[in-house]
Amino acid sequence: MQPHPNGMFDFLRELIATEDGLVLFLLSLIVVMEIVDFFSGTFAAIINPDIEYQSKIGINGLLRKIQGIALLVILIPMSVLLPEQTGVAFLYTIYVGYLSLTFKSLVENYGKAKGDTSIFDNVTKAFEHIISKKKE
Repeated sequence: MQPHPNGMFDFLRELIATEDGLVLFLLSLIVVMEIVDFFSGTFAAIINPDIEYQSKIGINGLLRKIQGIALLVILIPMSVLLPEQTGVAFLYTIYVGYLSLTFKSLVENYGKAKGDTSIFDNVTKAFEHIISKKKE
């Protein structure tokens, strides 16, 4: 496979150049982050002696993640029912909110695995600021 002639970031910008590309990119990013979140939570529960590892809790968490992704996918055809560009704005708002919550969960799992989360404080605060702004 040939590398993109202008680099990775230009390739990613091309992916989100259209509304469809933006929505699918966000949804793909959410799916990848949810998978990493599941494994990082499992890893944290196994290595942290303060957390009791229970496979049933892990399975329930995995099922909730699958259900959440299914709901996000269902929103795509529903967004077409909204007038003009509000459907894409609706999806973007929901997806970015979901992304920020998943990122926060990843940071929490990193902390539970005894990692230093202070380097992510600014990022989580920025996401929280964006979400609180959109609620207003």
